[in-house]
Amino acid sequence: MKTVSFRLNTVLAAVAGLGCLAIVLARALAPYMVVIPLVSIPNIAAVSVAAVVVDGYLDWKKPIPGRSWTLTAALAALTFWLLPWAAGLTTAAEALRVGVIGGLVFALIAFMFTGIRQKIASGPAGKGWLAYVSPLAAGFVLFLAFQAFIEVIL
Repeated sequence: MKTVSFRLNTVLAAVAGLGCLAIVLARALAPYMVVIPLVSIPNIAAVSVAAVVVDGYLDWKKPIPGRSWTLTAALAALTFWLLPWAAGLTTAAEALRVGVIGGLVFALIAFMFTGIRQKIASGPAGKGWLAYVSPLAAGFVLFLAFQAFIEVIL
């Protein structure tokens, strides 16, 4: 049985925390000159894709760790609930909704990215120079696919 790793959630917290910190600093240093991005589903998807791509490069040649998808979604929901609220990007009532949506979006993107990584690692593309580009390319295509999916739903 594989050991369950939660490093992906740690990377998500770091990426989301850096994004919130950048927004807070931009708001503090140039309050009227900077357009602050909204906390929305496309931006949540962008943060999620950035986190899984960074984690993909951290796990470069190692076997893909096992994941507990329920706990991954719960920890992602906590991350997306607390960090934007603590940074002042959402109100207290809005933060819970952002957390639930963020947890679901992150779990879906991480699940699909893990499947893509397993397919690439098991094939001939995982051995050559394409292995260096594949996490970034898979993340970009996954982000575009998620954007199209959201446009269809909304």
